Amino acid sequence: MSSIESILWEEHARRRLVRLCAAVSGDRDAAEDLAQETLLEAWRNAHKLRDPAGADRWLSAIARNVCRRWARNRSRDVVREERVAHEAAPAAGDLEEELDRTELTDVLDRALAALPPGTRDVLVQRYVHDAPHAEIAARLRVSEDAVSMRLSRGKAVLRRLVEPELGGGAPEEWHETRVWCSYCGHAKLKMRRDDGAGTVSFRCPRCNPKLAAEEAEFPLANPVFGRLVGDLVRPARILARVSEWTKSYYLDGLEAGRVSCTRCGAAARVERYSQEGTLAHGVHRLGLFVECRACGEQLSTSLNGSALALPQLRSFRREHPRTRALPNREVDYGGTPAVVVSFESVRGSSSADVVFAQETFRVLEVRAAA
Repeated sequence: MSSIESILWEEHARRRLVRLCAAVSGDRDAAEDLAQETLLEAWRNAHKLRDPAGADRWLSAIARNVCRRWARNRSRDVVREERVAHEAAPAAGDLEEELDRTELTDVLDRALAALPPGTRDVLVQRYVHDAPHAEIAARLRVSEDAVSMRLSRGKAVLRRLVEPELGGGAPEEWHETRVWCSYCGHAKLKMRRDDGAGTVSFRCPRCNPKLAAEEAEFPLANPVFGRLVGDLVRPARILARVSEWTKSYYLDGLEAGRVSCTRCGAAARVERYSQEGTLAHGVHRLGLFVECRACGEQLSTSLNGSALALPQLRSFRREHPRTRALPNREVDYGGTPAVVVSFESVRGSSSADVVFAQETFRVLEVRAAA
């Protein structure tokens, strides 16, 4: 097999093409077939690729042509009927419900062409070629923070360019995700990305039916959150990355005795908080917070959120996506007053406990039972 053929049939190339075809066509069900057709067409025309280093861009161009041809060949009547059916209750941000596939591609092409070359290049490298931040930063000879900033600004500008052609947008609307609430286990989280306010928020409609009630909000203007989740789209990935960061920032910072402010970088301390009353399911208002004395930035996480950030609990949640929180318990742990945070599987008998020292909220033990 020639070197170019090896490139074409690499698994990561196929996955990237599936994502690209899903985005361009707006049809996830057809994306696999479109990606396969792209690979076959590329294989037939492999002799036309002069520079293997440009294979990714070449494949992307072929994929877009394949998707456009697929859109043109589809029955115009079927497309029209689908659009009429969806107009009754269009989901904000679902571009494919407001334009047919060819129009969608044209809108995005025009919007990208209107961006400054540097911003357009960063967006294409990240979201079309799936290049990591470090690789983009090295290619442009800038810092990874600069890449994150360009991505955030580029997406905001792109949205402003696209929305007028879609009849406006509704960034304040909440959209259901595929992630089950870890507290009740009976509802899927809702997510809202508000580019105007610069925030990404999550809430459970069952635990917190009122808007803005006990929601988790991540301000993208904060440099750490901008870099952490600003370029992510999938709710599950956003929550996973925040969870990993929560462990390293709060729990590891608690052990280390200090952390750096996420906004100004000044030294700060992780401290415990305890408020009166309980949330749903008997969960106490306990957690960790950081307040920067230099700039006033304040961040906090609940004790249950800290527990879910531990590797053992993240693994437990992967095995049991539907879990519910049990009431917190105060116990004596070898002579030390402690608080036990517990979760159990909704569809089985598996459970997981995290024991925290009551005075400091340091982790004393993690245990999981099948």
